Order: sequence, then structure tokens, then C-alpha cells
Amino acid sequence: MNPGYTPVIGIDWGKRNRRAWLLDKHGQMLGQHLDDKGDLSRESEFEEALLELMDMWALRHADVLISGMAGSREGWLETPYLRAGQDLSMLGQGLCEVKLKRRELAQTRCRIVPGVCYTDESGLPDVMRGEETLLYGAALQGAGHGWVVLPGWHSKWVRLEYGAVRELESYMTGELYDLLGRQGSLASLTIMRQHDQGRFEAGLRRAGSEAAALTHEIFTCRALVVTDHMPALHAASYLSGLLIGAELHDMQRRMGAGKHPPAVHIIADMHLAQRYAQALDFFGIRHQHWDPEQLYLSALRALAGLPPGQDKAAA
Repeated sequence: MNPGYTPVIGIDWGKRNRRAWLLDKHGQMLGQHLDDKGDLSRESEFEEALLELMDMWALRHADVLISGMAGSREGWLETPYLRAGQDLSMLGQGLCEVKLKRRELAQTRCRIVPGVCYTDESGLPDVMRGEETLLYGAALQGAGHGWVVLPGWHSKWVRLEYGAVRELESYMTGELYDLLGRQGSLASLTIMRQHDQGRFEAGLRRAGSEAAALTHEIFTCRALVVTDHMPALHAASYLSGLLIGAELHDMQRRMGAGKHPPAVHIIADMHLAQRYAQALDFFGIRHQHWDPEQLYLSALRALAGLPPGQDKAAA
């Protein structure tokens, strides 16, 4: 590595996984890496994990920019939130410096991107860490206005207005699906899974506003199988439809009866994006898919002061 310039490392450091990218001074990607170093809690563990990453790329110094749960209260260094309503370009001014203690990291600069905090009309807060970087990338790529959904462990629905977060709603859809599929009375039914579009759409339909409480509807997933009204192979599809459907029905209510956005921007890897695209199609809502990696790289280059590059984020 040329000692005459400082390479940039961008890390999306989540609660479960860590994904990193290495860029040169022109903003070109030199490498990327994914591991399970997300579940860390002590400062020394984070520094050790960072040093391992740099050693893998044979780096003696770097400019490191981190987003995600590493900036949470349970992470490396708790960073203040950017207030909803502020332009996402303000993320660069809110970067928080991490004081590295290891001698091997003496020439490395490390900063964490702040999250975003939103308070609704009733005074209840909602927060994000990591998604704000993707949203900044979306704004840079021309998608800074309208509704955005970021499916995942905690699915986020965000209304952007000229590059600023105006509304934020979080749903524990991914976490509930994972928990229900791994433990409890549904776990034995969802071990073997075969996606069935009909059952998925049946779940979407049942999750509507006229249905019973979601906790009851989830139990019917078990009842349908044990009474031989549904194959166990399709239980996971039905459960997925119930959970995503509950999310989408609530969002329709928040948007207003009969009112649909011009198009919903989906920011997710292809597997999750396809499932949400199917759900949006079912409800007659247009959508556009964006590649999260390219949005992240766009934001990373802007935060690091690098050239924008030529990536195409829309898929």
C-alpha cells in the first residue's frame, strides 16, 4: 500500500454482523469483507477487531468511518442522534471521533456516523443507526424525496423530503420472524420451508385491519397446520405474509386511506427486496429497488471527501 495517501475503510457495524469496504484515494473499491464480529461489547474487542481487519488488508494506517450499532449505547461509542428534519448531509458534521488506545492504531483515524432520532406527534421517539447512511446515499443518487422502506431485522419506513427525514416508523418484523421460526410452538412447523406465493398472499390478506389481533393471527398459523388445512412446508410463507402484511397495513393507515405514494423505494438485498416487492404488488403500490451496497459506497465517499465514483445504485 502506498504510504503517500491514507486509504479509507467504511464499516457497517451491526449487532450481529460487520461488513467493511476498502477504498483508495480515487474512491475506487479495493476490497470488501463480511464477518460475524457484530456481537461485541467492550472497547478493547472493537479495537482488536479493527486491527484484525487492517492486518488482513496489510494496512498500517487508515481513515475509518463506521455506521450502525457500533455507535449505540451497547456498542463501541455512543454517538448523539441527528434530529429528524435536518438534511442528511449534516451527518458529516456529526461524525464522532473514537480515541484509539492500541499503539498499532496510532496513525489511524476512526469516526462513527450518528444515527437519526424522530419524535412523532404523540411524543413517542423512534431511532435508526446504520440506515441513515443508506438514506444519505439514496439522497445523493436522486432518491431524496418520498417513502423509503429498508427491510431487515427492524424494518424502517422513512419519508424523505428534500434529503431530510420527515417521518420514521420501525417494525420488529425481521426479529419476530426469526424468533418465531427458531423457538416456541411454531419452530417445529417452520424447520422445513418452501416458499408458496399463495400462502404468502393469504397471510398478507389476513393481516388486514378487519382481522383479529396479530397475536391471534400468528396462532392460526399453527392451527392451520395441525388441522391439515395447510402443509407445514408453507407455514413460514404464511407467517411471513402475516408479519409483513401487518407492517404494510399500518403504513397504509399512516399514509391515509386510499392514498398511495408515487412509488416506494426499497433498499435491501435482493432476497428481502423481492419479498417486499411482492407484498407491495399485492397492495397495488409501485416500487423501485435500490442496491444497498452502492448507496452505502456513495455515502461513504461523500463522508470521506472522496470523488463520487460511477456506481449505479438503482436496480
